[in-house]
Amino acid sequence: MRLAALLVLALASAVPAGAKAAHYVVQVKDMAFGPAPAHLKVGDTIEWQNHDIFRHSATARTGAFDLDLPPGGHGQVTLRKAGTFQVYCRFHPTMTLRLTVAKP
Repeated sequence: MRLAALLVLALASAVPAGAKAAHYVVQVKDMAFGPAPAHLKVGDTIEWQNHDIFRHSATARTGAFDLDLPPGGHGQVTLRKAGTFQVYCRFHPTMTLRLTVAKP
């Protein structure tokens, strides 16, 4: 019970009171990431959708996240830190995207 209360408290403090987290979608198709969402903030989520016939990943060079995206698959990441993140595909390293995340 104590652990559950700590988790709720930690999650509640991730986004300031009154701030509403946004949900964005980045599509992967034709061997490329779709455009980076504008105005990303800490606490927002990005859903990555693979519309290619090839396996891809959405991997942050900082190690902040690493999503495996099989053909037709999807995954989601919640942005935990402000900053600029270089994202690439582990299977196709020339596929890149830069995310800029601001404090809420």
